[in-house]
Amino acid sequence: MERGWRRTWIRVVLTTMTAAVMLLIFFFSTESAERSDRTSGVFARVVIGIAYPDYDQMPEDEQKEIYNVVQHLVRKTAHFTEYALLGLLIRFCLQSWTGGRKHLLPASWVFGTLYAVTDELHQLLTDGRAGRWKDVAIDSSGVLTGAVIAAVVLVLGSRAYIAAKEKEDREPDGVLQEQ
Repeated sequence: MERGWRRTWIRVVLTTMTAAVMLLIFFFSTESAERSDRTSGVFARVVIGIAYPDYDQMPEDEQKEIYNVVQHLVRKTAHFTEYALLGLLIRFCLQSWTGGRKHLLPASWVFGTLYAVTDELHQLLTDGRAGRWKDVAIDSSGVLTGAVIAAVVLVLGSRAYIAAKEKEDREPDGVLQEQ
């Protein structure tokens, strides 16, 4: 009988979600430098609007400097976040397929980091883009963060499940059993 994380539907959902995030990352990497700048520029303008309410009244050279810094931070945060999501999903996916064997955290990190390396190599082939080792490091730290979050969720969930089962065994139907 399939139980817990090893249910077929959970495996299918987690595998599909992991593949979908990988495809999304691949799609972002196929964007030209100009298109990528426009995409991150939208988010940069939102951040600037919140962080710098008087931005439009600033001198043009100061606006440009602020925009470049914020856009850079937006891009790197996006790298970290999308790979954190990938790390989380890889860890959950591996849990569903292996049933919680040891070394899933490092395996998740290695798999996600290798994907980050291939993503940066792919960007070398994309017009106007560059593959950077710094981005691999950011992506890799995102993968590790996501995988650690997943591991913590799994441990806490397991402890809560065990505590509930123990309580149920002591008090079936909510009635305290006399010894």
